[in-house]
Amino acid sequence: MSLELMNPCGVFRYDEEPIAPRLRDLTKKVLGLLDNSKNNADLFLDHVLEVLNKAYSFADVLRIKKSSGAVPAPFTTEFLERCNVVINAFGD
Repeated sequence: MSLELMNPCGVFRYDEEPIAPRLRDLTKKVLGLLDNSKNNADLFLDHVLEVLNKAYSFADVLRIKKSSGAVPAPFTTEFLERCNVVINAFGD
C-alpha cells in the first residue's frame, strides 16, 4: 500500500480588473439599498441611510429586499438603471 500526498490548495487564477470609478459626491444621486433579509440587515440599512441623509441630499432612494439570503436579489430594471451607488447589507 502506498500513500499519496494531496495538495488542497489548487491553482489560483487572478485576473486584474479595475474597480468601478468612485463618485466624488452623492448629492442628487440615486442611492440603492439591498437587504438580504437576514436579521437586522434592515435596521443596519436604516441607520446607514440616516447617517448619509445628514451629509447628502439624494435624488431618490430605492430599496430591494431579498426573500432569503440564499436566493438572488430581485433586481428591477428601474433599480439597475437608476442607482448611482448601491449599499449591500447583510445581518445575523
